[in-house]
Amino acid sequence: MKLQALATLAAVLATSAHAATANDNSISTSGLQSTTCISSSETGDQYQTKSDVKHATLFTIEYKSTYKVLNNLSTNNTYVLYQCGSTKPDVADAQAYIQVPVSKTASWSTSVNIFIQALGVQNTLQNLGTASSVVSPCLQELLEEVIKPFNDANETAADAQELANDVVFNMVDGEDDNTNNTVISSEYLESSVLGRTEWLKFFAAFFNAEERANTLFDQIESNYECLTTKATTEYNDIRPVVAWTSYAAPTEFNNNTAYWQISFADYKYDIVRDAGARMLNTTGPQATIFSTAQAFLDALEDVDIVIDESFVSYSYKDLLGNYGISNPTADSSYSWVSTGRVFRPDRIQSTAGGLAWFETPIVFADALLQDLIGVAHPKFIDAGYKHIWFRNMAANDSVSVVTASNCTDMYAQLADPAQQCSSLEFQSANPSDAAYSGVDENQTQDLIYDISKSEVINGDDGNSAGGSSSSAAPAQLIASYSHVSVIVSLVLAAAGTALLSA
Repeated sequence: MKLQALATLAAVLATSAHAATANDNSISTSGLQSTTCISSSETGDQYQTKSDVKHATLFTIEYKSTYKVLNNLSTNNTYVLYQCGSTKPDVADAQAYIQVPVSKTASWSTSVNIFIQALGVQNTLQNLGTASSVVSPCLQELLEEVIKPFNDANETAADAQELANDVVFNMVDGEDDNTNNTVISSEYLESSVLGRTEWLKFFAAFFNAEERANTLFDQIESNYECLTTKATTEYNDIRPVVAWTSYAAPTEFNNNTAYWQISFADYKYDIVRDAGARMLNTTGPQATIFSTAQAFLDALEDVDIVIDESFVSYSYKDLLGNYGISNPTADSSYSWVSTGRVFRPDRIQSTAGGLAWFETPIVFADALLQDLIGVAHPKFIDAGYKHIWFRNMAANDSVSVVTASNCTDMYAQLADPAQQCSSLEFQSANPSDAAYSGVDENQTQDLIYDISKSEVINGDDGNSAGGSSSSAAPAQLIASYSHVSVIVSLVLAAAGTALLSA
């Protein structure tokens, strides 16, 4: 009664819920089903709202009357989620049995954190293993007031923290002895953008939040498809070539040998084509690694837009220097240099240097597409479009640092940052516009670069299902994962390698 009275008083005074706890009963249960335990004798269907998987290829959901079977096809793990109070089922080869809805959760993954926040169930979070990498303002505030970081300095203490939770979400390569409540997620390995977003339904199953997941995913999917239709129709005749690139400085992690990389992860193909642009590809593997700057620049000769994902290169001058360009005026033969179309996905950061790029875009595919359309066609809405995650380095765009003070309601369901496509009137492309200088018109196929004429170290960025590893750049391959733990972040900081993920 006291909590209800306090919640009512707080609402009257229009104050924020900063003192809320994980068990605060002012948290909305709208969109949640079967929120209470049942008796072991009940056999009726507890899950009237079910999720169908349409785009994701790495997980499945099967519904029974009192339990669900989740399969992570990437890791061959099976998780049985059974309604609290019901009889525990017996499912062959199950990795873990977890009673739902869960009320205490933990995560070692920056992207999983955002899936949980997008579902509006962050009130269940007890521990995070990515505390120093968190960018979301409301998760930062929760870390200040409610959530405890995992004790990385004491393995025994960290194990105890994990065991105190109903479920612990971890990475594919995460090491964990507490398999009875550990769930491995593989959303970042999906080959399509909407497939990654659809993991909303995977995580929702633990909270009986299928209605929320279905509603949000359908909205994102519809908006994404609308944006794709408008972009590919309006700009079909003038598609700039986009290259996703990075530079790795010489360190002990790469035998003190610098290298340059172009990434062609499947989801990047997806998003570039849907944005009304073309992808730079090579005849090599998904991530082609060059051993010299000149070989790398040769591959970028016909590129119109560069999206740099290097861990270093925080200024435009530094980036050009790392790419082997000391005089931009003299090297203006490169279209992406002469037109100043060089971007980095680091516009939103935390004070600790964490990037929002590793959080929100994987959940909100429509917002990611909208932002990339703005990169490819800067005046698609109007000349004043402001990017969410991409920063134009050549234009000296500023970084936006967010803190807990930017949070207005730490328990609110995270809103989609994309604009509604149906209300947007796309502007026609003007080939004479400076942004399209050098762009070949009436070309719709990807640009293929033959690596047989270059000095190349073969590699793969592991950003698609079944991606192989390469010993040429182990730290960079680790960085391909969209959720980066504290330990991995430290390794990357030491290695100065690229963050090839989204």
